[in-house]
Amino acid sequence: MSLRSQAFPEVQDLVLRFWAVVDETLDTAGATLFTADGALAIESFRAEGTEELTRYFAARRALSAERQRRTRHLCTNLRRLPGDGMRVAATITVFSGSGASPLPLEAPSSLADFTFDCVETPDGWRFRDVRGALIFAGADTPDLKAAAEAARGVPA
Repeated sequence: MSLRSQAFPEVQDLVLRFWAVVDETLDTAGATLFTADGALAIESFRAEGTEELTRYFAARRALSAERQRRTRHLCTNLRRLPGDGMRVAATITVFSGSGASPLPLEAPSSLADFTFDCVETPDGWRFRDVRGALIFAGADTPDLKAAAEAARGVPA
């Protein structure tokens, strides 16, 4: 399958917008970055489809506000993976803390490898599948079991 020359920069933009949504620096509904049947999986956590993804992003935002938690996800080593379609991989380094800005700078709270399976739709590129695997996890790494329950609509 031959891809347009602009495909990689457009997918790169999609990936970076995803992290801006997660860090709450972009006011976009996270589920809109996915196809209707798209999925997000990080270790034991999985949210699939627009409804679960919408609940997950809303619960994440509410919990961050309640705890005054701030994050920044640094996306590095973004590269296209071999094969058909558009799959990319990246290393994600997370800094996090709670309270008013500026927060004290500490070591990253986690580091993970992510893959992004992307498809071009009439509305632009969307995620079909996003998968993350933690490599290093610190004390401030979120509870993925609670995230999975939020995606399913289970009250905290």
